[in-house]
Parts: sequence; structure tokens; C-alpha cells
Amino acid sequence: MKKSGKFHRWSLEEDDLADLSPAKARDLIIKCFYESQKETFLSARRQLGVRSSDEDIHASVVAGVQLAFRETGGDFEHPTREGLMKVVDVLAKKSSSWGTPPDIIQHHICQIRKIVDRLQELEKTEIK
Repeated sequence: MKKSGKFHRWSLEEDDLADLSPAKARDLIIKCFYESQKETFLSARRQLGVRSSDEDIHASVVAGVQLAFRETGGDFEHPTREGLMKVVDVLAKKSSSWGTPPDIIQHHICQIRKIVDRLQELEKTEIK
């Protein structure tokens, strides 16, 4: 994909962490990736002459995340904390190859790390 020049910073809200589960964490990663890369996907779809509604862009983002799960051997439908971090690594590398600035990528990795850290805290609580 070609660099579009517009990158948005998605920030996690405390409310996003309510009732957190691995599946909800996966959905937050999709939200993060959508917000940060929608202009990139929009630009690529325009170059291909493909329809580009918000729903179309979101579907492309979900497909990209599903592909990242397949590439890492993870299960999109039943994600694990470890699998989510592997997916985030793949998405960060793809974003970099598309021209996303390192500071934008790092910001989003930090946001996702907060989610994964909370999952880890919840896992420790459940084990006790």
C-alpha cells in the first residue's frame, strides 16, 4: 500500500477495558488498526478503483487482522493474550512497510500493550 500521509492516533479509554476478554481485546486491536490505517486502506482501494465506504474499509481491516492471525498460527475466533501480541507485531511490521511513521506505530503498540497488560492481570486474578 502506498503512504497516504494521514495517520490518526487512536487512544484507549478506560471504559474500553470494562469486561475485558481476549475476544474484546481482539476487537479493540481491530478498532485501533482501523483508526490508524483507514486512510492507507482508503488510498489503496481508490488506486484499485474499488468501492470505499467506511464499512468496506472496516471489512478490509478485519480481513487484514484475520490474515495476521493466520500468519502467526493464532485463532481469530478464540484469541489468546500471547496470540494477540504476535498479531500486533505482524500488524506493526505491515504498517511500517506501508509508510506509517515509527512514532505512530509506537503509540499504537503502547495502547495495545495496556490492553494486553490488563488481560494478564485478569488471568492472574482468575488463577488465584
